[in-house]
Amino acid sequence: MIDLVFGLRGNRMPSDYRYVLWSAVRRSLPWVEQEAQAGIVGIRLTQTGGPTALLARRAKLTLRVPAQRVADARQLEGSRVDFGSESIEITAAHPRELMPAPTIYAQLVVLGTTDEVAFGRALAEELAEHELVPRYILGRRRSLRAGAEELVGYPVVVHECRAEDSLRLLHSGVGAARGLGCGIFVPHKRIGAIE
Repeated sequence: MIDLVFGLRGNRMPSDYRYVLWSAVRRSLPWVEQEAQAGIVGIRLTQTGGPTALLARRAKLTLRVPAQRVADARQLEGSRVDFGSESIEITAAHPRELMPAPTIYAQLVVLGTTDEVAFGRALAEELAEHELVPRYILGRRRSLRAGAEELVGYPVVVHECRAEDSLRLLHSGVGAARGLGCGIFVPHKRIGAIE
């Protein structure tokens, strides 16, 4: 897996943009649905407290795809995504290799349960399937709209990772809804309070 980082042009977009954006990506890149670990890593936005957020001038869209699909994924360059009255243009991309880190973070992990204790057990089981027994911290329960469906899960920080374990999680992710960015890990500078 590799992160493909696209430039963006636009002013505003919805705070909850992931479902509409992922739908647009799937239309442009139909093969992406066959790649279970592919998905939107995210876009940094300036929240306004309302339903829309400001898009910074240097905002980037990061898409995690298999390395052999980088050339195919570049077809997004020059495309436009409409969010009702707002839209963004996706511009040139560059690949960025996944680098291990002792602490990694996923904004939302969805494992099919909303109960924190049951979620912790399910997470431990899934990590064990990857032959991992790392230490982790759960954030407060969150939800994400996916069309008519609401996905519920928890932010997860995994810490004290060996380099090979960190890379394995960065490449594989955990849980469901990877396309929407759920279960996709990124390096995290420090352990702190996670929202």
